[in-house]
Amino acid sequence: MLKELIINNFAIINELQIDFKSGMTALTGETGAGKSIIIDALGLLVGSRSSVDFIRTGQDSLKVQGLFEVSSSSPVFGILDKYGIDHADKSIIIKREINRKGRNVCRLNEELVNTTTLKEIGKYLVEIHGQNQQQELLDEDNHIDILDRFADDKLEDLLNQYHELFDNYQNKRARLRAIQKDSQNLAQRIDMLKFQTEEIDSTQIKKGEDDDLEEEKNHLANFEKISSALQESYRTLSENNIGVVDALGNAREQLDDISGYDKVYKELYDSINGAYYQIQDDMSTISDQLDGLDFDEDRLDEIQKRLIALDNLKKKYGPTLDEVIQFGIDAHDELSKIDVDDSTEAKLVQDIKDTQDQLMQLGKQLSDERHQVATGLEKSINYQLKELYMKNSRFNVGFKTLDEDSITEKGIDQVRFNLKTNVGEDFKPLARVASGGELSRVILAFEAIIAEKMNVETIIFDEIDTGVSGRVAQAIGDKIYRVAQAVQVLCITHLPQVAAMSDRQFQIEKKTTKNKTSTSVSLLSDHDRIDAISLMLAGTKVTDLTKEHAQELLELAQGEQKRLD
Repeated sequence: MLKELIINNFAIINELQIDFKSGMTALTGETGAGKSIIIDALGLLVGSRSSVDFIRTGQDSLKVQGLFEVSSSSPVFGILDKYGIDHADKSIIIKREINRKGRNVCRLNEELVNTTTLKEIGKYLVEIHGQNQQQELLDEDNHIDILDRFADDKLEDLLNQYHELFDNYQNKRARLRAIQKDSQNLAQRIDMLKFQTEEIDSTQIKKGEDDDLEEEKNHLANFEKISSALQESYRTLSENNIGVVDALGNAREQLDDISGYDKVYKELYDSINGAYYQIQDDMSTISDQLDGLDFDEDRLDEIQKRLIALDNLKKKYGPTLDEVIQFGIDAHDELSKIDVDDSTEAKLVQDIKDTQDQLMQLGKQLSDERHQVATGLEKSINYQLKELYMKNSRFNVGFKTLDEDSITEKGIDQVRFNLKTNVGEDFKPLARVASGGELSRVILAFEAIIAEKMNVETIIFDEIDTGVSGRVAQAIGDKIYRVAQAVQVLCITHLPQVAAMSDRQFQIEKKTTKNKTSTSVSLLSDHDRIDAISLMLAGTKVTDLTKEHAQELLELAQGEQKRLD
Protein backbone atom coordinates (compact mmCIF):
# COMPACT_ATOMS: atom_id res chain seq x y z
CA MET A 1 0.00 0.00 0.00
CA LEU A 2 0.98 3.64 -0.34
CA LYS A 3 2.64 4.81 2.87
CA GLU A 4 3.94 8.24 1.95
CA LEU A 5 3.65 10.67 -0.95
CA ILE A 6 5.92 13.70 -1.41
CA ILE A 7 5.22 16.27 -4.13
CA ASN A 8 7.35 19.28 -5.06
CA ASN A 9 6.52 21.95 -7.66
CA PHE A 10 3.74 20.01 -9.35
CA ALA A 11 1.09 22.32 -10.92
CA ILE A 12 -0.25 24.47 -8.06
CA ILE A 13 1.38 22.29 -5.40
CA ASN A 14 4.52 23.88 -3.98
CA GLU A 15 5.53 21.31 -1.41
CA LEU A 16 3.38 18.53 -0.01
CA GLN A 17 3.89 15.45 2.12
CA ILE A 18 1.05 13.06 2.93
CA ASP A 19 1.20 9.96 5.11
CA PHE A 20 -1.36 7.26 4.31
CA LYS A 21 -2.62 4.19 6.11
CA SER A 22 -4.60 1.10 5.19
CA GLY A 23 -8.38 1.12 4.85
CA MET A 24 -10.44 3.86 3.23
CA THR A 25 -9.09 7.39 2.95
CA ALA A 26 -11.26 10.25 1.66
CA LEU A 27 -9.76 13.26 -0.11
CA THR A 28 -12.22 16.15 0.01
CA GLY A 29 -12.22 19.82 -0.89
CA GLU A 30 -13.70 22.30 -3.31
CA THR A 31 -13.49 21.79 -7.06
CA GLY A 32 -10.14 23.05 -8.34
CA ALA A 33 -8.43 22.78 -4.96
CA GLY A 34 -5.97 20.21 -6.29
CA LYS A 35 -7.45 16.81 -5.38
CA SER A 36 -7.02 15.32 -8.84
CA ILE A 37 -3.56 16.90 -9.11
CA ILE A 38 -2.47 14.69 -6.21
CA ILE A 39 -3.75 11.65 -8.11
CA ASP A 40 -1.96 12.84 -11.28
CA ALA A 41 1.28 13.10 -9.30
CA LEU A 42 0.78 9.59 -8.00
CA GLY A 43 0.15 8.48 -11.57
CA LEU A 44 3.62 9.74 -12.54
CA LEU A 45 5.14 7.36 -10.02
CA VAL A 46 3.54 4.36 -11.71
CA GLY A 47 4.56 5.27 -15.25
CA SER A 48 2.00 7.80 -16.51
CA ARG A 49 3.06 10.09 -19.34
CA SER A 50 4.98 13.16 -18.22
CA SER A 51 4.84 16.75 -19.45
CA VAL A 52 6.77 19.91 -18.70
CA ASP A 53 3.35 21.57 -18.34
CA PHE A 54 3.10 19.81 -14.95
CA ILE A 55 5.97 21.94 -13.59
CA ARG A 56 4.88 24.74 -11.27
CA THR A 57 5.15 28.23 -12.77
CA GLY A 58 8.51 29.79 -12.01
CA GLN A 59 10.22 26.50 -11.18
CA ASP A 60 12.77 24.54 -13.20
CA SER A 61 11.65 21.05 -12.29
CA LEU A 62 9.15 18.93 -10.36
CA LYS A 63 9.77 15.97 -8.08
CA VAL A 64 7.45 13.22 -6.91
CA GLN A 65 8.35 10.50 -4.42
CA GLY A 66 6.36 7.60 -3.07
CA LEU A 67 6.96 4.96 -0.43
CA PHE A 68 5.04 1.72 -0.88
CA GLU A 69 4.75 -1.22 1.48
CA VAL A 70 4.14 -4.36 -0.56
CA SER A 71 2.80 -7.75 0.50
CA SER A 72 5.31 -10.60 0.29
CA SER A 73 3.21 -12.43 -2.32
CA SER A 74 3.18 -9.49 -4.76
CA PRO A 75 4.55 -10.09 -8.28
CA VAL A 76 6.49 -6.85 -7.83
CA PHE A 77 9.43 -8.61 -6.20
CA GLY A 78 9.83 -10.96 -9.14
CA ILE A 79 10.06 -7.93 -11.45
CA LEU A 80 12.63 -6.29 -9.17
CA ASP A 81 14.71 -9.48 -9.24
CA LYS A 82 14.48 -9.56 -13.03
CA TYR A 83 16.06 -6.10 -13.24
CA GLY A 84 18.54 -6.74 -10.43
CA ILE A 85 17.00 -4.11 -8.14
CA ASP A 86 17.62 -4.63 -4.43
CA HIS A 87 14.66 -5.02 -2.05
CA ALA A 88 15.93 -5.79 1.41
CA ASP A 89 12.50 -5.38 2.99
CA LYS A 90 8.92 -5.08 1.77
CA SER A 91 9.31 -1.37 1.02
CA ILE A 92 9.64 0.18 -2.43
CA ILE A 93 10.65 3.79 -3.01
CA ILE A 94 9.90 5.41 -6.36
CA LYS A 95 11.21 8.83 -7.36
CA ARG A 96 10.59 10.78 -10.52
CA GLU A 97 11.95 14.15 -11.56
CA ILE A 98 11.08 16.17 -14.67
CA ASN A 99 12.79 19.42 -15.71
CA ARG A 100 11.84 22.06 -18.25
CA LYS A 101 14.32 20.72 -20.79
CA GLY A 102 12.29 17.53 -20.91
CA ARG A 103 14.74 15.42 -18.91
CA ASN A 104 12.86 12.65 -17.16
CA VAL A 105 14.66 10.76 -14.38
CA CYS A 106 13.04 7.73 -12.76
CA ARG A 107 14.48 5.85 -9.80
CA LEU A 108 13.29 2.62 -8.22
CA ASN A 109 14.95 1.86 -4.87
CA GLU A 110 17.61 4.35 -5.96
CA GLU A 111 18.27 2.48 -9.22
CA LEU A 112 17.74 4.37 -12.49
CA VAL A 113 14.91 2.85 -14.56
CA ASN A 114 12.76 3.87 -17.53
CA THR A 115 9.02 4.56 -17.57
CA THR A 116 8.34 1.13 -19.09
CA THR A 117 9.71 -0.46 -15.92
CA LEU A 118 7.62 1.92 -13.80
CA LYS A 119 4.51 0.83 -15.68
CA GLU A 120 5.43 -2.83 -15.26
CA ILE A 121 5.79 -2.33 -11.50
CA GLY A 122 3.02 0.24 -11.19
CA LYS A 123 0.19 -1.99 -12.37
CA TYR A 124 0.70 -4.05 -9.20
CA LEU A 125 0.94 -1.00 -6.93
CA VAL A 126 -1.84 1.39 -7.92
CA GLU A 127 -5.05 1.15 -9.92
CA ILE A 128 -6.75 4.46 -10.65
CA HIS A 129 -10.44 4.63 -11.50
CA GLY A 130 -11.87 7.82 -12.88
CA GLN A 131 -13.19 9.20 -16.15
CA ASN A 132 -10.59 7.30 -18.19
CA GLN A 133 -11.58 4.03 -16.60
CA GLN A 134 -15.24 4.74 -17.34
CA GLN A 135 -14.25 5.16 -20.96
CA GLU A 136 -12.40 1.86 -20.76
CA LEU A 137 -15.56 0.13 -19.57
CA LEU A 138 -17.54 1.73 -22.39
CA ASP A 139 -15.08 0.45 -25.01
CA GLU A 140 -16.32 -2.97 -26.05
CA ASP A 141 -12.82 -3.99 -27.17
CA ASN A 142 -11.84 -4.08 -23.49
CA HIS A 143 -14.73 -6.22 -22.29
CA ILE A 144 -13.07 -9.57 -23.02
CA ASP A 145 -9.99 -8.52 -21.01
CA ILE A 146 -12.15 -7.35 -18.10
CA LEU A 147 -14.05 -10.66 -18.14
CA ASP A 148 -10.79 -12.63 -18.09
CA ARG A 149 -9.71 -10.81 -14.95
CA PHE A 150 -12.45 -12.59 -13.05
CA ALA A 151 -11.37 -16.05 -14.19
CA ASP A 152 -9.41 -18.70 -12.31
CA ASP A 153 -6.10 -20.35 -13.12
CA LYS A 154 -7.69 -22.83 -15.54
CA LEU A 155 -8.72 -20.10 -17.97
CA GLU A 156 -5.36 -18.40 -17.55
CA ASP A 157 -3.57 -21.65 -18.47
CA LEU A 158 -5.81 -22.12 -21.52
CA LEU A 159 -5.24 -18.52 -22.54
CA ASN A 160 -1.45 -18.95 -22.29
CA GLN A 161 -1.64 -22.10 -24.45
CA TYR A 162 -3.85 -20.28 -26.94
CA HIS A 163 -1.48 -17.28 -27.08
CA GLU A 164 1.49 -19.56 -27.77
CA LEU A 165 -0.37 -21.42 -30.53
CA PHE A 166 -1.73 -18.17 -32.00
CA ASP A 167 1.80 -16.70 -32.18
CA ASN A 168 2.90 -19.87 -34.00
CA TYR A 169 -0.08 -19.51 -36.34
CA GLN A 170 0.73 -15.88 -37.09
CA ASN A 171 4.39 -16.69 -37.74
CA LYS A 172 3.42 -19.39 -40.23
CA ARG A 173 1.03 -17.04 -42.01
CA ALA A 174 3.75 -14.39 -42.20
CA ARG A 175 6.13 -16.98 -43.64
CA LEU A 176 3.53 -18.03 -46.23
CA ARG A 177 3.03 -14.40 -47.28
CA ALA A 178 6.80 -14.06 -47.65
CA ILE A 179 7.02 -17.25 -49.73
CA GLN A 180 4.12 -16.16 -51.91
CA LYS A 181 5.73 -12.79 -52.37
CA ASP A 182 9.04 -14.45 -53.21
CA SER A 183 7.23 -16.78 -55.62
CA GLN A 184 5.64 -13.81 -57.32
CA ASN A 185 8.97 -12.02 -57.52
CA LEU A 186 10.62 -15.21 -58.79
CA ALA A 187 7.99 -15.67 -61.47
CA GLN A 188 8.50 -12.08 -62.56
CA ARG A 189 12.27 -12.67 -62.65
CA ILE A 190 11.86 -15.80 -64.77
CA ASP A 191 9.63 -13.94 -67.22
CA MET A 192 12.17 -11.15 -67.46
CA LEU A 193 15.10 -13.53 -68.02
CA LYS A 194 13.18 -15.41 -70.71
CA PHE A 195 12.36 -12.18 -72.48
CA GLN A 196 15.94 -10.97 -72.31
CA THR A 197 17.50 -14.22 -73.55
CA GLU A 198 14.96 -14.57 -76.36
CA GLU A 199 15.56 -10.99 -77.45
CA ILE A 200 19.33 -11.42 -77.52
CA ASP A 201 19.25 -14.91 -79.06
CA SER A 202 16.82 -13.93 -81.80
CA THR A 203 19.19 -11.19 -82.97
CA GLN A 204 22.00 -13.74 -83.53
CA ILE A 205 24.81 -11.36 -82.68
CA LYS A 206 28.34 -11.96 -83.97
CA LYS A 207 31.36 -10.63 -82.16
CA GLY A 208 32.64 -7.40 -83.76
CA GLU A 209 29.64 -7.33 -86.10
CA ASP A 210 28.79 -3.72 -85.38
CA ASP A 211 32.29 -2.51 -86.33
CA ASP A 212 32.20 -4.44 -89.62
CA LEU A 213 28.77 -3.11 -90.48
CA GLU A 214 29.78 0.46 -89.69
CA GLU A 215 32.70 0.13 -92.10
CA GLU A 216 30.51 -1.36 -94.82
CA LYS A 217 27.89 1.32 -94.27
CA ASN A 218 30.51 4.05 -94.65
CA HIS A 219 31.56 2.59 -98.01
CA LEU A 220 28.02 2.46 -99.33
CA ALA A 221 27.00 5.79 -97.92
CA ASN A 222 30.04 7.48 -99.56
CA PHE A 223 29.98 5.53 -102.87
CA GLU A 224 30.01 8.55 -105.21
CA LYS A 225 32.81 10.28 -103.34
CA ILE A 226 34.94 7.12 -103.30
CA SER A 227 34.31 6.38 -107.04
CA SER A 228 35.15 9.92 -108.07
CA ALA A 229 38.34 9.99 -106.03
CA LEU A 230 39.56 6.65 -107.42
CA GLN A 231 38.84 7.63 -111.05
CA GLU A 232 40.55 11.00 -110.70
CA SER A 233 43.54 9.36 -109.01
CA TYR A 234 43.88 6.82 -111.81
CA ARG A 235 43.62 9.51 -114.50
CA THR A 236 46.21 11.62 -112.75
CA LEU A 237 48.68 8.76 -112.69
CA SER A 238 48.05 7.49 -116.20
CA GLU A 239 46.91 10.40 -118.40
CA ASN A 240 47.54 14.15 -118.80
CA ASN A 241 49.73 13.90 -121.97
CA ILE A 242 52.38 11.90 -120.25
CA GLY A 243 51.45 9.87 -117.22
CA VAL A 244 53.22 9.94 -113.92
CA VAL A 245 54.40 6.37 -114.44
CA ASP A 246 55.88 7.15 -117.89
CA ALA A 247 57.53 10.27 -116.49
CA LEU A 248 59.05 8.28 -113.63
CA GLY A 249 60.16 5.65 -116.21
CA ASN A 250 62.04 8.27 -118.26
CA ALA A 251 63.67 9.75 -115.16
CA ARG A 252 64.61 6.22 -114.00
CA GLU A 253 66.34 5.43 -117.35
CA GLN A 254 68.31 8.70 -117.34
CA LEU A 255 69.53 8.24 -113.78
CA ASP A 256 70.40 4.61 -114.49
CA ASP A 257 72.88 5.76 -117.16
CA ILE A 258 74.80 7.97 -114.71
CA SER A 259 74.33 6.00 -111.48
CA GLY A 260 77.84 4.58 -111.78
CA TYR A 261 79.52 7.98 -111.72
CA ASP A 262 78.55 9.15 -108.28
CA LYS A 263 77.02 7.80 -105.12
CA VAL A 264 74.42 10.58 -105.11
CA TYR A 265 73.21 9.59 -108.59
CA LYS A 266 72.92 5.99 -107.44
CA GLU A 267 70.75 6.99 -104.46
CA LEU A 268 68.51 9.13 -106.72
CA TYR A 269 68.13 6.22 -109.12
CA ASP A 270 67.18 3.81 -106.32
CA SER A 271 64.57 6.26 -104.95
CA ILE A 272 62.98 6.94 -108.36
CA ASN A 273 63.09 3.24 -109.21
CA GLY A 274 61.22 2.37 -105.97
CA ALA A 275 58.64 5.07 -106.59
CA TYR A 276 58.18 3.82 -110.16
CA TYR A 277 57.28 0.29 -109.09
CA GLN A 278 55.18 1.52 -106.08
CA ILE A 279 53.13 3.79 -108.32
CA GLN A 280 52.58 0.90 -110.71
CA ASP A 281 51.28 -1.24 -107.83
CA ASP A 282 49.04 1.59 -106.63
CA MET A 283 47.58 2.06 -110.10
CA SER A 284 46.82 -1.64 -110.22
CA THR A 285 45.10 -1.47 -106.82
CA ILE A 286 43.06 1.57 -107.87
CA SER A 287 42.04 -0.22 -111.03
CA ASP A 288 40.95 -3.26 -109.04
CA GLN A 289 38.96 -1.08 -106.64
CA LEU A 290 37.21 0.62 -109.53
CA ASP A 291 36.40 -2.73 -111.15
CA GLY A 292 34.95 -4.05 -107.85
CA LEU A 293 33.11 -0.88 -106.90
CA ASP A 294 29.34 -1.45 -106.80
CA PHE A 295 26.51 0.48 -105.07
CA ASP A 296 23.64 -1.56 -103.50
CA GLU A 297 20.94 0.68 -102.01
CA ASP A 298 19.05 -2.31 -100.51
CA ARG A 299 22.20 -3.48 -98.74
CA LEU A 300 22.69 -0.01 -97.23
CA ASP A 301 19.12 -0.04 -95.89
CA GLU A 302 19.64 -3.53 -94.50
CA ILE A 303 22.85 -2.47 -92.72
CA GLN A 304 21.20 0.58 -91.18
CA LYS A 305 18.31 -1.48 -89.81
CA ARG A 306 20.72 -4.05 -88.39
CA LEU A 307 22.79 -1.36 -86.69
CA ILE A 308 19.64 0.16 -85.13
CA ALA A 309 18.73 -3.27 -83.72
CA LEU A 310 22.23 -3.72 -82.30
CA ASP A 311 22.18 -0.21 -80.80
CA ASN A 312 18.89 -0.98 -79.04
CA LEU A 313 20.43 -4.08 -77.48
CA LYS A 314 23.51 -2.11 -76.39
CA LYS A 315 21.28 0.48 -74.69
CA LYS A 316 19.56 -2.29 -72.70
CA TYR A 317 22.39 -4.70 -72.02
CA GLY A 318 25.61 -2.93 -73.15
CA PRO A 319 27.11 -0.47 -73.68
CA THR A 320 29.27 -2.63 -75.96
CA LEU A 321 28.26 -5.55 -78.15
CA ASP A 322 30.66 -7.82 -76.27
CA GLU A 323 28.82 -6.94 -73.04
CA VAL A 324 25.46 -7.69 -74.69
CA ILE A 325 26.73 -11.14 -75.64
CA GLN A 326 28.01 -11.72 -72.06
CA PHE A 327 24.68 -10.53 -70.61
CA GLY A 328 22.88 -13.14 -72.66
CA ILE A 329 25.27 -15.87 -71.45
CA ASP A 330 24.76 -14.81 -67.80
CA ALA A 331 20.96 -14.67 -68.21
CA HIS A 332 20.92 -18.20 -69.64
CA ASP A 333 23.06 -19.37 -66.72
CA GLU A 334 20.80 -17.76 -64.06
CA LEU A 335 17.69 -19.17 -65.74
CA SER A 336 19.13 -22.67 -65.69
CA LYS A 337 19.85 -22.46 -61.94
CA ILE A 338 16.41 -21.26 -60.81
CA ASP A 339 14.57 -24.00 -58.94
CA VAL A 340 10.82 -23.55 -58.47
CA ASP A 341 9.52 -25.75 -55.62
CA ASP A 342 5.76 -25.52 -55.16
CA SER A 343 5.74 -28.30 -52.55
CA THR A 344 7.06 -26.02 -49.75
CA GLU A 345 4.20 -23.57 -50.17
CA ALA A 346 1.63 -26.38 -50.38
CA LYS A 347 2.97 -27.99 -47.19
CA LEU A 348 2.87 -24.66 -45.34
CA VAL A 349 -0.71 -23.98 -46.46
CA GLN A 350 -1.75 -27.33 -45.04
CA ASP A 351 0.24 -26.72 -41.85
CA ILE A 352 -1.54 -23.39 -41.37
CA LYS A 353 -4.90 -25.08 -41.86
CA ASP A 354 -4.00 -27.72 -39.25
CA THR A 355 -2.85 -25.04 -36.79
CA GLN A 356 -6.02 -23.07 -37.42
CA ASP A 357 -8.08 -26.17 -36.61
CA GLN A 358 -6.13 -26.58 -33.37
CA LEU A 359 -6.74 -22.91 -32.54
CA MET A 360 -10.46 -23.30 -33.11
CA GLN A 361 -10.52 -26.36 -30.85
CA LEU A 362 -8.53 -24.65 -28.10
CA GLY A 363 -10.55 -21.47 -28.61
CA LYS A 364 -13.74 -23.50 -28.05
CA GLN A 365 -12.41 -24.73 -24.71
CA LEU A 366 -11.44 -21.16 -23.82
CA SER A 367 -14.90 -19.97 -24.82
CA ASP A 368 -16.59 -22.63 -22.66
CA GLU A 369 -14.58 -21.46 -19.66
CA ARG A 370 -15.45 -17.83 -20.39
CA HIS A 371 -19.15 -18.66 -20.52
CA GLN A 372 -18.90 -20.19 -17.05
CA VAL A 373 -17.00 -17.14 -15.77
CA ALA A 374 -19.62 -14.88 -17.38
CA THR A 375 -22.44 -16.71 -15.61
CA GLY A 376 -20.79 -16.15 -12.24
CA LEU A 377 -19.96 -12.55 -13.08
CA GLU A 378 -23.53 -11.77 -14.11
CA LYS A 379 -24.85 -13.17 -10.84
CA SER A 380 -22.33 -11.21 -8.75
CA ILE A 381 -22.76 -7.93 -10.65
CA ASN A 382 -26.55 -8.12 -10.44
CA TYR A 383 -26.30 -8.71 -6.69
CA GLN A 384 -24.00 -5.71 -6.32
CA LEU A 385 -26.29 -3.52 -8.46
CA LYS A 386 -29.21 -4.46 -6.25
CA GLU A 387 -27.27 -3.28 -3.19
CA LEU A 388 -26.49 -0.06 -5.08
CA TYR A 389 -30.21 0.62 -5.61
CA MET A 390 -30.39 -0.60 -9.18
CA LYS A 391 -32.78 -3.41 -8.30
CA ASN A 392 -34.55 -3.38 -11.68
CA SER A 393 -31.30 -3.35 -13.63
CA ARG A 394 -29.84 -6.51 -15.07
CA PHE A 395 -26.33 -7.05 -16.37
CA ASN A 396 -25.30 -9.75 -18.80
CA VAL A 397 -22.33 -10.78 -20.90
CA GLY A 398 -23.03 -11.22 -24.59
CA PHE A 399 -20.95 -13.55 -26.76
CA LYS A 400 -20.41 -13.72 -30.49
CA THR A 401 -18.34 -16.53 -31.98
CA LEU A 402 -15.86 -15.43 -34.62
CA ASP A 403 -15.36 -17.47 -37.77
CA GLU A 404 -12.02 -19.16 -38.33
CA ASP A 405 -10.72 -16.36 -40.53
CA SER A 406 -11.50 -13.69 -37.91
CA ILE A 407 -10.03 -15.25 -34.76
CA THR A 408 -7.77 -12.99 -32.72
CA GLU A 409 -5.01 -13.39 -30.17
CA LYS A 410 -7.75 -13.36 -27.51
CA GLY A 411 -9.65 -16.34 -28.88
CA ILE A 412 -12.78 -17.02 -30.88
CA ASP A 413 -15.02 -14.84 -28.69
CA GLN A 414 -16.24 -11.30 -29.12
CA VAL A 415 -17.53 -10.15 -25.74
CA ARG A 416 -19.89 -7.29 -24.98
CA PHE A 417 -21.30 -6.12 -21.66
CA ASN A 418 -25.02 -5.40 -21.79
CA LEU A 419 -27.40 -3.74 -19.38
CA LYS A 420 -31.12 -3.17 -19.04
CA THR A 421 -32.19 -0.64 -16.44
CA ASN A 422 -35.93 -1.25 -16.38
CA VAL A 423 -38.26 -4.22 -16.29
CA GLY A 424 -39.59 -5.19 -19.71
CA GLU A 425 -36.73 -3.67 -21.68
CA ASP A 426 -34.26 -5.56 -23.80
CA PHE A 427 -30.56 -5.82 -23.06
CA LYS A 428 -28.56 -3.13 -24.82
CA PRO A 429 -24.84 -2.30 -24.97
CA LEU A 430 -23.63 -0.80 -21.71
CA ALA A 431 -22.38 2.32 -23.48
CA ARG A 432 -25.83 3.08 -24.87
CA VAL A 433 -27.99 2.72 -21.78
CA ALA A 434 -25.94 3.65 -18.71
CA SER A 435 -26.10 7.19 -17.36
CA GLY A 436 -23.15 8.71 -15.53
CA GLY A 437 -24.44 7.68 -12.11
CA GLU A 438 -25.37 4.21 -13.30
CA LEU A 439 -21.99 3.71 -14.92
CA SER A 440 -20.27 4.72 -11.68
CA ARG A 441 -22.23 2.06 -9.82
CA VAL A 442 -21.45 -0.57 -12.45
CA ILE A 443 -17.73 0.20 -12.12
CA LEU A 444 -18.01 0.02 -8.35
CA ALA A 445 -19.80 -3.30 -8.66
CA PHE A 446 -16.90 -4.64 -10.69
CA GLU A 447 -14.36 -3.34 -8.18
CA ALA A 448 -16.25 -4.80 -5.23
CA ILE A 449 -16.08 -8.25 -6.84
CA ILE A 450 -12.56 -8.10 -8.12
CA ALA A 451 -10.89 -6.44 -5.10
CA GLU A 452 -10.00 -9.73 -3.44
CA LYS A 453 -8.74 -11.19 -6.75
CA MET A 454 -6.45 -8.31 -7.57
CA ASN A 455 -2.71 -8.24 -6.87
CA VAL A 456 -2.81 -4.45 -6.72
CA GLU A 457 -1.93 -2.76 -3.42
CA THR A 458 -3.92 0.49 -3.74
CA ILE A 459 -7.14 1.43 -5.54
CA ILE A 460 -7.97 5.07 -6.21
CA PHE A 461 -11.52 6.20 -6.95
CA ASP A 462 -11.37 9.63 -8.56
CA GLU A 463 -14.90 11.08 -8.21
CA ILE A 464 -16.46 7.75 -9.08
CA ASP A 465 -19.59 8.86 -7.21
CA THR A 466 -20.36 11.67 -9.68
CA GLY A 467 -24.03 11.88 -10.62
CA VAL A 468 -25.51 10.19 -7.54
CA SER A 469 -26.99 11.36 -4.27
CA GLY A 470 -29.17 10.35 -1.34
CA ARG A 471 -29.46 6.67 -0.47
CA VAL A 472 -27.43 5.74 -3.57
CA ALA A 473 -24.58 7.86 -2.22
CA GLN A 474 -24.77 5.95 1.06
CA ALA A 475 -24.77 2.64 -0.80
CA ILE A 476 -21.67 3.71 -2.76
CA GLY A 477 -19.96 4.72 0.49
CA ASP A 478 -20.76 1.27 1.95
CA LYS A 479 -19.45 -0.45 -1.17
CA ILE A 480 -16.18 1.51 -1.23
CA TYR A 481 -15.70 0.72 2.45
CA ARG A 482 -16.10 -2.98 1.71
CA VAL A 483 -13.51 -2.76 -1.06
CA ALA A 484 -11.18 -1.06 1.43
CA GLN A 485 -11.38 -4.12 3.66
CA ALA A 486 -9.42 -6.01 1.01
CA VAL A 487 -7.10 -3.30 -0.34
CA GLN A 488 -6.08 0.25 0.49
CA VAL A 489 -8.55 2.74 -1.03
CA LEU A 490 -8.06 6.45 -1.70
CA CYS A 491 -11.29 8.15 -2.67
CA ILE A 492 -11.76 11.65 -4.05
CA THR A 493 -15.37 12.55 -3.34
CA HIS A 494 -17.83 15.42 -3.10
CA LEU A 495 -20.46 13.33 -1.32
CA PRO A 496 -20.74 13.70 2.47
CA GLN A 497 -22.14 10.16 2.78
CA VAL A 498 -19.04 8.70 1.12
CA ALA A 499 -16.61 10.91 3.03
CA ALA A 500 -18.26 9.95 6.33
CA MET A 501 -17.68 6.25 5.64
CA SER A 502 -13.90 6.73 5.36
CA ASP A 503 -11.50 5.70 8.11
CA ARG A 504 -9.74 9.05 7.76
CA GLN A 505 -10.29 12.24 5.79
CA PHE A 506 -7.85 14.70 4.23
CA GLN A 507 -9.02 18.19 3.37
CA ILE A 508 -7.43 19.74 0.26
CA GLU A 509 -7.48 23.54 0.09
CA LYS A 510 -6.22 26.11 -2.39
CA LYS A 511 -4.77 29.36 -1.06
CA THR A 512 -3.44 32.48 -2.76
CA THR A 513 -0.72 34.58 -1.12
CA LYS A 514 1.50 37.17 -2.74
CA ASN A 515 0.12 36.42 -6.20
CA LYS A 516 0.99 32.75 -5.78
CA THR A 517 -1.54 29.91 -5.61
CA SER A 518 -0.71 26.76 -3.69
CA THR A 519 -2.47 23.64 -2.45
CA SER A 520 -2.33 22.38 1.11
CA VAL A 521 -3.49 19.07 2.61
CA SER A 522 -4.44 18.49 6.22
CA LEU A 523 -5.57 15.38 8.07
CA LEU A 524 -8.85 16.18 9.75
CA SER A 525 -9.56 15.44 13.40
CA ASP A 526 -12.99 14.15 14.40
CA HIS A 527 -14.08 17.69 15.18
CA ASP A 528 -12.66 19.06 11.94
CA ARG A 529 -14.46 16.34 10.00
CA ILE A 530 -17.78 17.67 11.33
CA ASP A 531 -16.97 21.10 9.90
CA ALA A 532 -15.78 19.67 6.56
CA ILE A 533 -18.83 17.44 6.10
CA SER A 534 -21.11 20.29 7.19
CA LEU A 535 -19.65 22.34 4.35
CA MET A 536 -20.21 19.44 1.93
CA LEU A 537 -23.84 19.25 3.09
CA ALA A 538 -24.68 22.93 3.11
CA GLY A 539 -22.46 24.48 0.52
CA THR A 540 -21.39 28.01 1.49
CA LYS A 541 -23.54 28.65 4.62
CA VAL A 542 -23.10 26.29 7.57
CA THR A 543 -25.60 26.40 10.43
CA ASP A 544 -25.74 24.64 13.78
CA LEU A 545 -28.36 22.36 12.33
CA THR A 546 -26.03 21.48 9.50
CA LYS A 547 -23.30 20.61 11.98
CA GLU A 548 -25.71 18.43 13.93
CA HIS A 549 -26.61 16.68 10.70
CA ALA A 550 -22.92 16.20 9.88
CA GLN A 551 -22.21 14.76 13.32
CA GLU A 552 -25.19 12.45 12.99
CA LEU A 553 -23.96 11.36 9.57
CA LEU A 554 -20.55 10.47 11.01
CA GLU A 555 -22.14 8.53 13.87
CA LEU A 556 -24.36 6.63 11.45
CA ALA A 557 -21.29 5.90 9.33
CA GLN A 558 -19.49 4.46 12.35
CA GLY A 559 -22.44 2.19 12.99
CA GLU A 560 -22.49 1.16 9.33
CA GLN A 561 -18.77 0.39 9.47
CA LYS A 562 -19.28 -1.92 12.43
CA ARG A 563 -22.08 -3.68 10.58
CA LEU A 564 -19.89 -4.19 7.54
CA ASP A 565 -16.77 -5.28 9.44
